Amino acid sequence: MVRKIFIVICYIISHCFYRVRTEGYENIPKDGAAIICGNHVHLFDAISFVVHLKKRMIYVMAKAELFESKFGNWLFTHVGAFPVSRGKGDVAAVNTAIHHLEQGDLLLIFPEGTRNGLAKGQKFKKGAAYMAIQNKVPIVPIAFAGSFKFMHKVFVRVGKPIDVTPYLSDDGEVDVKKVIELTKVLQEEVIKLRDAN
Repeated sequence: MVRKIFIVICYIISHCFYRVRTEGYENIPKDGAAIICGNHVHLFDAISFVVHLKKRMIYVMAKAELFESKFGNWLFTHVGAFPVSRGKGDVAAVNTAIHHLEQGDLLLIFPEGTRNGLAKGQKFKKGAAYMAIQNKVPIVPIAFAGSFKFMHKVFVRVGKPIDVTPYLSDDGEVDVKKVIELTKVLQEEVIKLRDAN
C-alpha cells in the first residue's frame, strides 16, 4: 500500500514539476530476472523510471545515506530499495541483490556509483556486469537525458537487453576480462541512449 501511494504521488510530481518523456519501455523483460543499469544524474531519476514501470516490481540498490533516518529507512524499504555502502565492498548489499535475481526480480543499479559520474569522466564500475554474468541474467541499459529543472523536459530511454551468453566461460567461472568487456559495452549503450536525438 505504501509503495502504491508513493508511486502515485511521484508520478504526479514527474508530470507536474518535470516534463518526463519515456521511450523503449517495451524492452524491459515481462518476466524473469534482469539488471537495469543507467546513468545517474539526479535524485529523482530512479523514481522517474520506476513510476512508469507499471506491470513489474523493481528493487533498487540505493546509497546507504538515504536509510539513515527512521523515516527514510521506513519509506525506501517499503518501496523496494535496499542500502549499499559505496566503496566499501558491501557484501550484504550484494547478497540482497543476488537474492532478488534468484527470485526472478528486476534490479536497478547505477554503475557510476555517484551522480553525474560519466559527465565527470568516470567509468562504470564492474559490479553490475559481474552479477549479470554470475547469475546469467540480461542487462537492460537505460539513460536519463535533459534537465531536472521545473517544467524542463526529461527523457527516460530504455535500450534493448544485452544478452550475457557471449560473456560466459566454458568452465562456469566468471572471467574478469569478460566482465570488463561487458561493462564497456554497457557504458557505450547507455551513452548512446543518453545522447540520442
